Amino acid sequence: MKARKFNKYERKEIRERKLRNDMAGTGVYIYENNTGGELTLPKPTASGQRKVGPRERFQGDSYYKQWVGPPNNLLRFIEAVVVSPLPVPEGMGERLLQLDEAIKMREQRKLILDQPDTITQEGKIEHIIEPQQKINEVNPNQKPVDTLLTEEPLDGVEIILS
Repeated sequence: MKARKFNKYERKEIRERKLRNDMAGTGVYIYENNTGGELTLPKPTASGQRKVGPRERFQGDSYYKQWVGPPNNLLRFIEAVVVSPLPVPEGMGERLLQLDEAIKMREQRKLILDQPDTITQEGKIEHIIEPQQKINEVNPNQKPVDTLLTEEPLDGVEIILS
């Protein structure tokens, strides 16, 4: 199978995405410059500095672990910093749950992009498809009603059991 060729914009986007993924790191660690000279880092540290002096310590993420040890030996690992999550203030837990539910409901609605723009005095109107109820779902509070579904343009025919 022949590999797909990308145009220059796609290649640029792929290159940027790969660079972001390669430079990404997690956690917070303390490192020390293991060299006798000033070290210029490829990305800013947690405190925002890019140059580290000789035998100077700094905070960084797991990206810098590749510089610790025999092949490079540029940095020395000092310790891992444990960052505890912030406590949720009283009463905010319920509000956060409501926001999560609102976000989930927003994700379920789909934006229709192939509709022409409708602009009113309030602004641009977005056309949205609401999720439809499945045919076999029954409201637990309501007695089920049998309906006959046909391909003809009918709303449905009720079946009366005798």
